[in-house]
Amino acid sequence: SMGCDLNTVSPSDVAELLNEHRFCFLFASTFHPSMRYLAKTRRELGFPTPFNVLGPMTNPVVPNRAVIGVNAKALGPVMAEALRILGRRNYAVVCGDENLDEISIAGDTHVWHIQESGEIKNYMIHPRDFGVPAHPLSEAAGATLEENKATLQRLLSNALEDRDIAVRDFVLINTGFLLFVAGMASSLEEGATVARQTLESGKVMALLESFGKATQALRAQEDARSTM
Repeated sequence: SMGCDLNTVSPSDVAELLNEHRFCFLFASTFHPSMRYLAKTRRELGFPTPFNVLGPMTNPVVPNRAVIGVNAKALGPVMAEALRILGRRNYAVVCGDENLDEISIAGDTHVWHIQESGEIKNYMIHPRDFGVPAHPLSEAAGATLEENKATLQRLLSNALEDRDIAVRDFVLINTGFLLFVAGMASSLEEGATVARQTLESGKVMALLESFGKATQALRAQEDARSTM
């Protein structure tokens, strides 16, 4: 958990956490309690279900802009149209060419971008559009929990090893695209550049640590109330 107690974040905590840290993580089982009864079955099935599609559309925060991944290209236009009907604008639905539910570091990614006007623009993006080389997915794949934590620690501490470059570039293109959709970067390449500068500055590590301390404080408050 990298020092973050995510189970303690309740709906009443979100506004304060976002205001203070500009970041929050929402557990579906906390914010949609009925989902907890399905979690075990979904894990046992081992393949995507309709709830993978419904989840992003039921985000209780309803951000003004968002990037949502789908795990099949056929779902892209369906998800985008559903979001358009719900009134979402400046949202982008993405699917890597390998049916990856995020922007692929290995090659092309399909995008369905809902404009302010409601028009859905369909286009393709590639790592080179971000000024980043493509890498085989195998080079950016996760491993064990402990290895993933160590990789994240190196990434946020700006202490990368050669084996981490593909992971870093994977992070840069996904973050860079989000910055572009959010209107905080004028191009994909600028988005990736800002993402890299922010990572290397140590600001992301500082944010993670401060957010973790805030969740630990929420846990302490919850424990104190339970002993009263």
